[in-house]
Amino acid sequence: MTVFVGVRRAIRFTSIAALGLGLAFGAAACGGEPEIDSASGSSPAAVSGEDTDRVQLTEGIPFELSTGPDETTSLKLAGYKEGDDPAVVIAIDGAKDGATEHTLHLGDQLRIGDSAWRVSEIGMNKDDSRPGSATLTRDEGDEQE
Repeated sequence: MTVFVGVRRAIRFTSIAALGLGLAFGAAACGGEPEIDSASGSSPAAVSGEDTDRVQLTEGIPFELSTGPDETTSLKLAGYKEGDDPAVVIAIDGAKDGATEHTLHLGDQLRIGDSAWRVSEIGMNKDDSRPGSATLTRDEGDEQE
C-alpha cells in the first residue's frame, strides 16, 4: 500500500507543477507589451553601413564613405523637398571633386568614387522631433573593388 500512496503523491505533485507552469507561461504571454501593427508604423530597415551596400543618411549628420584604399568622402543630407515627387539634397565633400550638392528623387542614381548609389528611401518629418533621412543602396553589379 505504501507504493500506491507514493505514486499518488508523485502524480499529484506532477499535475500541480504542470498546472503552475501552464499558468506562469500563460501570464507571461498575456502580460507583454501590446503588439504594434508593423504595416501602419513603418520604420526604416536596419542599416549598418556601407559594408552592407546600404547607407542611411540623417539630416545634418555627416557620414564618411570609403571611396578608395586611403580615401573617404563625406556625405551629408543637407535637406529635402516635399511635394508629389519628394527629393533630398545630398552634400558631398570629396578630396578629388571638392564640395558639391545634388538634388535627388527616389530612384535617382549618384556616382560616388567608383560606385553608383541609388536613393532607395526618403524619410521626412513635418515637425522637428525627428530629422529627415535618406537611404542610399549600392547598385547591384557595381560593387567596389
